[in-house]
Amino acid sequence: MTALVDDGAMAEVLAMAGLAGLPLVAGPAPLASPSYRALESASVLVDAPGGPVFVKRIHPEMRAGFDLPAAMQLAIQAGEAGIGPRVVWADAGLGAIAMDGLAAGWRSATQYSLQDALPAAMAALKALHGTAPLAHRFDPFAQIDAQIAALGPLDALPEDAAWLRRLIGALEFMLDDAPLAPCRNDGSASNLMLGPRDRVMLVDFDRAGMNDPLYDLGCLLAEATDFPQDMHGAFAAYWGCFDQAAFARARLWSVIDDMLHALWSRRLALVSVRRGIEWLKYGEWRLMRLRLALNHPDFEQTVRLGRERIAAW
Repeated sequence: MTALVDDGAMAEVLAMAGLAGLPLVAGPAPLASPSYRALESASVLVDAPGGPVFVKRIHPEMRAGFDLPAAMQLAIQAGEAGIGPRVVWADAGLGAIAMDGLAAGWRSATQYSLQDALPAAMAALKALHGTAPLAHRFDPFAQIDAQIAALGPLDALPEDAAWLRRLIGALEFMLDDAPLAPCRNDGSASNLMLGPRDRVMLVDFDRAGMNDPLYDLGCLLAEATDFPQDMHGAFAAYWGCFDQAAFARARLWSVIDDMLHALWSRRLALVSVRRGIEWLKYGEWRLMRLRLALNHPDFEQTVRLGRERIAAW
């Protein structure tokens, strides 16, 4: 099996989805920096008789660490809820999915444009978290440990990896004492589509799994701005009010996600066949933000707040 989806592998998917022989164009090119986009999958936009269809298939080198049945199921649920494109075909075994193509009037969000779209994005997340439970539980700590185990033999761990993991370990209490909801577990701006009349659609559910919904909030807010005070309004739009303890938890989850992505990207910089992608640059940015958070004078206070009882629970 090749590391990447080639033309033959994509043709197989198109045939199974009933889209063989139709005109198509390539999907977005992979980009790690400044925005994490189109890295897991190859994609095409098909000009089908009933309207454009977006088809993607995950690269074999990227399959480890994802629960694809959960990813496909959450994509279907998002489409049914009207907060994601309607799924027309999916095969978790192949790691492939076809959905309505968002063409005219739609564009991928950026970190800049996401700031104005946060209220609509919060509404979409809230609707997603209310969909049916998934079978898979997303555990970021287990994924972090898997990356550490993979980087060790490569002699590629950050020099302060043990210190980072020890501080992150102090947050594992959050894994066990929060209500669970179906989550994206992904804050990348490019995985939101902005459309006419300020609509927002959620796309790309590769990391889907049951988790604390505050994980989704924290990751998305951290993508939009580095300043906590600028996150308060969007957080309250989701939560119904501003809750200091809940907001602290969201911020702590974003720190955990920084460590996961920092190590994930560092490993891929060494093992991916796609040497032209700036895996390491993206990973070093996430690592820098992680270190800044853990060294911040307010970090211990944020942990204390995160341990407090949350009123809405």
